[in-house]
Amino acid sequence: MKNNPLLFIGIVFFSIVSCKSKSKTTATAPFIEETTAQTQPTEYKGVTNDSCAVEMAFGSYGSGIDGKAFDETIAKIDAKKLKYTAKNIGREGETRLCLPLTEIKGNEKSEFINQLKKIALGGQLVSVSIR
Repeated sequence: MKNNPLLFIGIVFFSIVSCKSKSKTTATAPFIEETTAQTQPTEYKGVTNDSCAVEMAFGSYGSGIDGKAFDETIAKIDAKKLKYTAKNIGREGETRLCLPLTEIKGNEKSEFINQLKKIALGGQLVSVSIR
């Protein structure tokens, strides 16, 4: 029976501490969501293969890659009849496309890269790396 007041005081103490810690996390949560959602980069300068002018990586959170973005990318590549290689980098379809882009030059090349960037921006876990 002597432990009941101590138990009660302990519960009250931990309730107050946990309420204060929750108020701190909710104050910073909008900042975390804002920075990850709005500043998530889709363009990198880290091409892993030196023979690639552009690499597109399709990632996955655990439910496969963004099939729509992948199909749209392949359609753009096939429309221009460009050479590319595809390398599987994961178990759920994660893929890295390597595009040497030796067939096109100048403005046409820049426009094609901009089209790839638009696809990456609209896709889920899709990134473009430019050498």
